[in-house]
Amino acid sequence: MTENTDRSRRFADALISEIKAEMGRRDLSSRGLGRLIDKSSQYMSTRLDGGNPRTGERVPLGVGDLAAIADALGLSLTDLVERAERAASAPLAAPVSLAERRANVSGTSEDEPDIPENVLDEWAGRYAAHPDDGEPEDHTP
Repeated sequence: MTENTDRSRRFADALISEIKAEMGRRDLSSRGLGRLIDKSSQYMSTRLDGGNPRTGERVPLGVGDLAAIADALGLSLTDLVERAERAASAPLAAPVSLAERRANVSGTSEDEPDIPENVLDEWAGRYAAHPDDGEPEDHTP
């Protein structure tokens, strides 16, 4: 894919993302947006959602569609396009491996929490094991 084609695709995707984000802020469905601009739900779906049912390709939005959508969302066409341009121009994040994502969420084994001694003592007294089954039991007075 050429650089220009890649940039065009990123811009088109960013434009759809910006429209959908604004729809989300306004709690507006594709069908609802279609009603506001006098288009059918299928028309909106092929442009904003899954694309053409036969080909799977998203149908591009025309300038008239973009102007009507921006107006229905209370935005200027310029504002909508500028938002998409900023999003499309943002640097792409470097890929992160699954192991790195897991480590970021759960921490590594070396990252033992530093729990103060007084808290450990309180937990030991409050959640002492029951003498019959060894399961922790809350002994809070």
